[in-house]
Amino acid sequence: MSKVRVYQFGKYDVRTDEMCTSRRWGTIEAIREIGGSEFGPGLEVDKFAVEAPESDMPGLTKRGFDPHKLVGFQKSVKA
Repeated sequence: MSKVRVYQFGKYDVRTDEMCTSRRWGTIEAIREIGGSEFGPGLEVDKFAVEAPESDMPGLTKRGFDPHKLVGFQKSVKA
């Protein structure tokens, strides 16, 4: 399976007048498309993580995604 690098990112919240950390991870392209700012070195994950049916935005993971839980035993199967 092919890999993709995803990053945590922040986006300005006009309601609170603060930068907020997203509950998603995303590719550089997707983060820039929505006007966010990536931070950290990023992590390589299976490309399926940003193409999964639960991810409603191309290039972003589903909400609450934790790439650290993906290490080790296989967590999903792509048909």
